[in-house]
Amino acid sequence: MRCRVSLILFFLSLASLAAQDLTAVRELKQLWKYDEAIASLTQMMAAQGPRPELLEELADCHYQSGNFAEALDQYTLLARMQPDKLLFRIRLMSLFYRGKQYDAAIDIGRGILQRDSITQVVSLVGDAFNQLERHDSAEWYYRQALARRPHNESVLNKLCSILLGREQHDEVLALADAFLAEEPDNLTILPVRGIARFAKKRYDDAEADFQHMHELGEDGYAVHYYLGQCAQKNGLLRDAEREFKLAWQRDSTDVNVALTIAQLISDARKDGWEVWYDKALTMLQPDPKVISATATAHQNYALSAYKNGDFDRCIAEYKKMLEYSPKHYAAYYMIAQCYELKQDFKTALSWYKKAQPYFSEGSRGREIADTGIQRMEAELFFLNE
Repeated sequence: MRCRVSLILFFLSLASLAAQDLTAVRELKQLWKYDEAIASLTQMMAAQGPRPELLEELADCHYQSGNFAEALDQYTLLARMQPDKLLFRIRLMSLFYRGKQYDAAIDIGRGILQRDSITQVVSLVGDAFNQLERHDSAEWYYRQALARRPHNESVLNKLCSILLGREQHDEVLALADAFLAEEPDNLTILPVRGIARFAKKRYDDAEADFQHMHELGEDGYAVHYYLGQCAQKNGLLRDAEREFKLAWQRDSTDVNVALTIAQLISDARKDGWEVWYDKALTMLQPDPKVISATATAHQNYALSAYKNGDFDRCIAEYKKMLEYSPKHYAAYYMIAQCYELKQDFKTALSWYKKAQPYFSEGSRGREIADTGIQRMEAELFFLNE
């Protein structure tokens, strides 16, 4: 009897020590000392074996410290040992999503939802479908998540992004208006409504949304870009130029902003438009995938030069454009017109003749070429050339 009591006391003391050790490990985790906690747990498992509570703490240490590969192994083992514990499956789903194994995340998520309709799991399944560009399925799960928790700006933002991609602007406006009625200063949904309003050509309303964001302290690229777009659409070209320049200061990777600034300055007949075209062309030049954009940039550069009376630059830019877009035959008669304005009638005649065969009888291009040839031949006749 005494021996049995001694054994019971011995095992109780071991259990007490194990509980104390586990408490110490949890305190280390609270202090973010995950490496020390992992070392302690490894020693405990060597002495006590792979007890589930130790494996759970170890898996959580790896998860919290960002060692997701180790965490995945541990939670896979735990899910097999305790298949009814949802926490392990939720962590597995999260780890598969982080590892871009979206199909696996969806499978686990659906299994969880058969047992418990957890809103965050519904949303994450939607995110996985979204990453796979299966937008119909993503939309369904996002709507389910919003049905459970209507005022969720993150889920609403992702749903609206899908709807904007389909140009379902009226529905986006309805969803955004309902949300902003309760939270008018929300910086996640305000730009969503602003973009939808802009797409609906409600430029004053869109400007109001982006201006409100600016008043709330949002000073990023998107705010100034859309303020510039709205100003341009409303004919406020000075304001547009200012806002696009502010957008460029915040993100100088958007070639279209540089091209827009160049055109605004050129149309205003101000100095400095060449600099912006040069910036755009420097960005476009190295990438063979942007041949069409490069051709368009040279064309816009040429047109701006033409408007500003710089015919030599216009000729040079059209010739560069033809290197990227040799079938843009209108460039031939534009070059001819520049030479004509420079009173180099012989060269102008040769360019009008180059243009002529590319346009069919009765077309506007053929008319320009034919009349140009007639004018140049007349000028050369009077000059006896």
